[in-house]
Amino acid sequence: MATPQTPPAEDAVIEESGLEWDLFWHLHKSKILLALVAAIGVAGGSLVWYVSNTLTTQAAETRLATANDLSALEAVVKKYPRSMPAADALLRIAALERDAGKLDASTAAFNKFLTLFPAHPLAGGALLGIGQNQDAAGNAKEAQATFEQVAARYPKSYAAAFALYCEAEILLREFRRDEARRVLESLLVQFPGSPVANFANAQLARIGAKSVAGVVVPQ
Repeated sequence: MATPQTPPAEDAVIEESGLEWDLFWHLHKSKILLALVAAIGVAGGSLVWYVSNTLTTQAAETRLATANDLSALEAVVKKYPRSMPAADALLRIAALERDAGKLDASTAAFNKFLTLFPAHPLAGGALLGIGQNQDAAGNAKEAQATFEQVAARYPKSYAAAFALYCEAEILLREFRRDEARRVLESLLVQFPGSPVANFANAQLARIGAKSVAGVVVPQ
């Protein structure tokens, strides 16, 4: 008579599983250790980058806060060229150079800003500044093209409405009233609540327009 088979004890199952793990570890330990080392390296590198970036930004902000002239602002840009304080410094440089009548230097600062920070929220404003410099220098045709670029490239930015208005002003100076009217109408349709909308309405009233897409123009 055959002896009944006794089910394996719980300890035996554990022991067998332990043997399987030992075998798995023996076969794959090198890969596991390499993966762990890589994961630790990535985490450590991210932490180092974060700390370094934070410290750099803080240092740049401190330096910007005490920058009271062009040379100090330029030093911020030179030392921390990709930081947000450098972006602020470049816009301040452009404004100071324009106020000093140095339009080429102002435009150069705006262009550098756009090169270093093409996705910055104020990129449209920088391009608008270039157009205003061109117009102030007597290059109306170039300025008009730049204002059109602002409206096309940054249609949702505050700068787009101002660019359309500046373009309309150029057209009015050149007695191109119908073209100016169309630009002003476009401005009011696209940006009815913008700060420059009142100026657009006033210009339309001056040239005799009555209404724009439901927007009543005062007579």
